[in-house]
Amino acid sequence: MRKLFFVMLAVAATLSSGIAHQNNSMTTAQDAQNMGIAPKEPNGVGRLDLRVVDEGGKPVRNVYAKLTSIRSDGFKCESWARTNTEGVAVLPPLHMGRLSLMVKAKGYRTQEIVVPTTDLSQPVRVTLAKK
Repeated sequence: MRKLFFVMLAVAATLSSGIAHQNNSMTTAQDAQNMGIAPKEPNGVGRLDLRVVDEGGKPVRNVYAKLTSIRSDGFKCESWARTNTEGVAVLPPLHMGRLSLMVKAKGYRTQEIVVPTTDLSQPVRVTLAKK
């Protein structure tokens, strides 16, 4: 009987931690761990972590994001990605210069945003407006 009690206790603990983890991940997707990296030097490598919501604060999926970088030596680098169901996209790393971010999604106004490289140390948050 004692063994049965401990087995039931272990099962209950496992299930409750799984449910807590699932609920936590659903409510904090826009606040997930930052995967952005600011470059440490001019023309250094960095990565943009993008979080996109609509005017009501709901995540927008399938947003096309393109980051264009014009380096000080004149070279142009680009990376792009689409947001997931939580409105999050982590673009591939690239050499950072002057940055321009274009975001577009069906039913929303396209935005072109200048992004300072220092802002990449935190997620870049964009709110899309309906057309």
